[in-house]
Amino acid sequence: MLISASQGGRIYLTTPRPAWAYLSRSEMKKASRLSAIIAIASLALAAIVGAPAKAADVELKMVAADYANMQPFWDDLAAKFAKANPGITVKVDVVSWETIDDKVKTLVATGQIPDVVNKGDYSDAAAAGLLYRADEVVSKKTLDDIVPAFLNNSKYNGVAYALPDLASARALFYNKDILKKAGVKKLPTTWTELEAALKTIKSKVKGVYPYVIPLGPEEAQAEFAIWAGGNGGRIFDKGKWTINSKANVDTMAFIKKLTSQGLTQPNPAKCDRTACAQTLFAQGKAAFINGSVFLPAWLKDNGGAGINLGSGSFVAAPGKKPVTLGVQDYFTAYKANGRKAEITKWLDFIYEPANYAAFLKAAGGFIPATKSAGAAAAKDPALAPFIKLLPSAIFYPGDQAAWPAVKGALQQEVGTAASGDPKKVMDALQKKAEAASK
Repeated sequence: MLISASQGGRIYLTTPRPAWAYLSRSEMKKASRLSAIIAIASLALAAIVGAPAKAADVELKMVAADYANMQPFWDDLAAKFAKANPGITVKVDVVSWETIDDKVKTLVATGQIPDVVNKGDYSDAAAAGLLYRADEVVSKKTLDDIVPAFLNNSKYNGVAYALPDLASARALFYNKDILKKAGVKKLPTTWTELEAALKTIKSKVKGVYPYVIPLGPEEAQAEFAIWAGGNGGRIFDKGKWTINSKANVDTMAFIKKLTSQGLTQPNPAKCDRTACAQTLFAQGKAAFINGSVFLPAWLKDNGGAGINLGSGSFVAAPGKKPVTLGVQDYFTAYKANGRKAEITKWLDFIYEPANYAAFLKAAGGFIPATKSAGAAAAKDPALAPFIKLLPSAIFYPGDQAAWPAVKGALQQEVGTAASGDPKKVMDALQKKAEAASK
């Protein structure tokens, strides 16, 4: 408001005219249009700057070992999970057992660290501080449902850094028809009896390998552990590596003896479990084989449905007790990407009863790692014999950080003892194990 004086000396209070009042009609139209544009622009800017940002979607990356064409299963489960958990997706890369260890090592070394890994060991990653603890990435309900013996075998320095996904045990399988043709009426229980039975089979059933022993890179460490265990030998015992113990050297000397007599397939070091040993057995060309819980199902799907299959306990050295190999695989969760909350949702989802049952089925029929699923499995005639053997199970030294390196050395080299010098081979492996532990 302005104060103005008239010529007569009186004082008047006047209100100033707005600037637009001095504009022409055409100028007023232009100003009106400009004001509208500014207003719209201001509203748009406010919407951009002032609106709360939408949380970015999270994609978990998982690397999983291939039990039995597992990619379709994981793709389906990931789709179901994404539907139930908007904003979180999971990309699962299924990798063969032969290459998964190297795959994960490469990803870690190049900074492409996955969020979840499903494979057969965990200790080196735990020792390097890469993993969440098991109790950090599943709910208490899930953790409490895991079989204690399996969870105890998932620890590094007394702390569980892995979650067992499933387990398997091994048994001695045989072709009943071949044993019948050879006149072998009783399963051998000692190495002495076994050697005699194998000689009988070789002489009476032509075109058949009496015992296929896969000591190729796929899983030589398993075959060695079973045979050595039946002679009282261990890979790691009482706090130290014992690969070149007398029991283990004698075990490989016995296998070499069988091989040199033609009682096994030629060159066990070149024979992998699946492509060689199981394939020969499926073709009816082998009498005995060490097999896992999924061997019967594998045979049905790979040309061995007609095999008259029998199974029993392993054979031990005289005066020793037979063992079975208990094998666990694991889920591990990596800390690098900081996605603990999303990982927990994913792992709890996997362990939900219906999803976990589907996982076990897709994998080919393993011993469950949970109490709830284990109760049902014990009634399954295909699994019951293996569950019965578990009390005599020995396990890999998975709690040792050097185990992945030692396992790799065993896979590549232990089979050469079947044709070379067992003592030299085992001494060399012992040195590698001790070096890996430093």
